[in-house]
Amino acid sequence: MNIFYKTTRAVSWRRASMLIATLILVAGFAGMPLDARGAGSSTDLIVPSAPSDGPLTFVIPLQSWLADIAVGLKTDFVEGVAAEAGRVAVEESSAEAESVVDAAKDLSAVANRIAGSMEILGGMDPTCGMPGLSPLMPMQGAVRETLFGHIVWHESVTGKSRPMTDDLERLVKELSEIGNRSLMLGRDIDVGMGSLESGAGDPSSMADSANRLTTAMSRLTLEAAAAETAGVKLEQIVWEIRGGAAVKNQARLDAEWEKVQMATSDIRRLAARMGPAVETLSSSNRTFIGLTRSVTEMSEQLDAFAASPSDADGVRYVPKDLSGASIETIEALKADVLDPAGETFSEASLGRIKTLIRGVVEAERMLAERAVEYASTSVAGTNDRFETKYRTDAGYDSSAGDKQQEKAIVNAEAKFRRNVDLQAARVSARACRAWLAEGVHRQAEGYGSEIEALTAYKYAWEHALIAGASADRALVKAKLN
Repeated sequence: MNIFYKTTRAVSWRRASMLIATLILVAGFAGMPLDARGAGSSTDLIVPSAPSDGPLTFVIPLQSWLADIAVGLKTDFVEGVAAEAGRVAVEESSAEAESVVDAAKDLSAVANRIAGSMEILGGMDPTCGMPGLSPLMPMQGAVRETLFGHIVWHESVTGKSRPMTDDLERLVKELSEIGNRSLMLGRDIDVGMGSLESGAGDPSSMADSANRLTTAMSRLTLEAAAAETAGVKLEQIVWEIRGGAAVKNQARLDAEWEKVQMATSDIRRLAARMGPAVETLSSSNRTFIGLTRSVTEMSEQLDAFAASPSDADGVRYVPKDLSGASIETIEALKADVLDPAGETFSEASLGRIKTLIRGVVEAERMLAERAVEYASTSVAGTNDRFETKYRTDAGYDSSAGDKQQEKAIVNAEAKFRRNVDLQAARVSARACRAWLAEGVHRQAEGYGSEIEALTAYKYAWEHALIAGASADRALVKAKLN
């Protein structure tokens, strides 16, 4: 801190303190400490919010060696958690997956049995023994309808036979389609599990396997519910048809309808079995899905980092959106996987995951530290330039008398106070340093304080951006840029 700034603060510290409190509101900051400990340790732990007069244009350059270390730590996380996800999927979910696949195959086979029985019924009697239908040739003016490929004639356009035929055809077709879709979804689960078993822990295929399994299980749950609903309706129609006079007079026809009815009961039984089987797989697979989600999200961070602008020397300019991107990933991993389902992991596995999380926190510390260093230096340089300008404008002369010097200092101080952008830059510069210190403190507390540390580093980064942008804005307005 130079002599002029020390003198300025000595002249009017109380006025400067009131000014800074006002600037916090002007700059759009909300005084919301992270917790009681942070609030008691520093008044500079201010939650950042972007200034209201435009986007942040200040960027933090990261040297290639620093970027490589941060990327390496996050890559270790991706590879390590992917390996744990693969192990969980193979060891914990294989049996449940096999049960679901078998249920899907059986559902498809039974749906095909129903379609086959309907073809046999149509061969015996074009009307399938349904009341209100007659196997007459189409006549001029008659209402014609296709029933499983056979032309039949409705006795009455408004009679009961018409909606029954429509419902029967629709339900048989619907169950056939449900069976086909279930078979394909079962194959998706089979393929997803197969890829995990053949190459467990491969990050490149982990996201695809997770998406395939998650989507297939979700859709199978819906297919099971749809099959149950369609099966109930079809069973009601079959009971009504079998109760008709035409079927009672034809033993062979009734025997085939009985097969349809039995198959329909099988559909309902399989649907009732498949739903819980999928839920069991989803439950045992929750750990795998949670681990995989963290792998996918961290991989997306790395992709975004790799796509960030860089210069010929490899210096990178990280977009603001990546600030704090790890918080949600680690928070979800701990809340959804580690805390409630810790029994899924051995002590060795838990230890490996905790080490990987610490690596991510360390990567964010390094990035925040660089941001704070760069922004603080930028703000200090801007402050020096304005100090020189205001001192010159006020006619400050170190060889002049004390009164003349004090008068110049007071005039310069007044200009400092009125420079809202410069003061906002100084407020945020202090805040970013305070949040960095808070993050280091939280990180040192170890496992259980990762979210607090990551949040502090995020705030440090954002305050650094705000500080730099505010300083740049002050220079532009003063035409010193």
